[in-house]
Amino acid sequence: MRSALTELPIAPAPSTAIFFLCMPLFSFRRHCSARREYHSARQTEEDSMNLGQLCAALVLAMTMQAQAVYPERPIRVIVPFAPGGTADLVARILGDALSRELAQQVVVDNRGGAGGAVGTQLAARAIPDGHTLLLHNVGLAVSETLQPDRGYEALKALAPVTLAGNTPSVLVVNVNAPFRSVADWLAAARRAPGKVSFGSAGTGSSTHLSMSYLQSVAKIELLHVPYKGGGPAVQALMGGEVNCVLSPVPTVSGHLKAGRLRALGVSSAKRVPALPDVPTIAEAGVPGFAFEAWYGLFTTAGTPKPVIQRINAAARKALESAEVSRKLEAAGLDPEPTSPEAFEKLLRSEIEKWRKVVTESGIATTR
Repeated sequence: MRSALTELPIAPAPSTAIFFLCMPLFSFRRHCSARREYHSARQTEEDSMNLGQLCAALVLAMTMQAQAVYPERPIRVIVPFAPGGTADLVARILGDALSRELAQQVVVDNRGGAGGAVGTQLAARAIPDGHTLLLHNVGLAVSETLQPDRGYEALKALAPVTLAGNTPSVLVVNVNAPFRSVADWLAAARRAPGKVSFGSAGTGSSTHLSMSYLQSVAKIELLHVPYKGGGPAVQALMGGEVNCVLSPVPTVSGHLKAGRLRALGVSSAKRVPALPDVPTIAEAGVPGFAFEAWYGLFTTAGTPKPVIQRINAAARKALESAEVSRKLEAAGLDPEPTSPEAFEKLLRSEIEKWRKVVTESGIATTR
């Protein structure tokens, strides 16, 4: 059964309405052309100017109407991972703020599976009216190369709205594990290639790629165990199912503070304020390794630009607010809102960047 959120009727896209409203004007223009022999050249020019002004006024009116009627009903934010991960955390913090800014209910809908492809497909096939959003991460760019059969192309299926922020990852192990440092972990992996296991949010996810990239730089071989989200992967680590996870900081910050996990190293080039005593993986034994994950908001391709601009304005205001910034920074994410155009440019560059990384490093979806 389809969600009730996708069954409600919607108004036609502004561009469609403008076309039909302007049809009589185009007929009028042809009529004016037929009467040119009865009018002076000056009068014909005035007719054309008046027609252009009228069309411009209609375009402006329809743009204002699209902004005025949105949102008409509750907004769904799809998170393509199970609850408990960083994407889920960001979506809930941002969703609460958006509901206040847009004066409409915002519902987070977790649709994990296939490294984020299941939820992303759902967002890509939604009605393009801005009532379905997607909170995704760098894994969206990675999957363009790692998952060529996922059923969509990000740049064609989705419309970028805004970047939410960036966060480093942290290599964590069970508090009862024998690894006390990155050096211990590396030694174990080199003694038994393919035996030390790591959990990820799914094949093709950012947690999969970041660890695969680390394997490539460190010249080690680990056993990949995919889950339906970063949260389940961390739960598996605490339950002893896997030996380690390279997780975004927000996903594990609470577990680290509670003493349930041990942090060995962070993936950023510099130490992070949220974990000041944890060394970088580069300084701890893998020189040259650095990785940070971004998170951003998307909607379905074809959504009217005025609606995208309305969502962007609300999201940027929320991300720049003291309350939202404090919550995200406390979890380890640095808020960085952008324009839709800037976010699209970033996505294009990230797709090319990770295509090159995947190709040159030999990372495969089976690792």
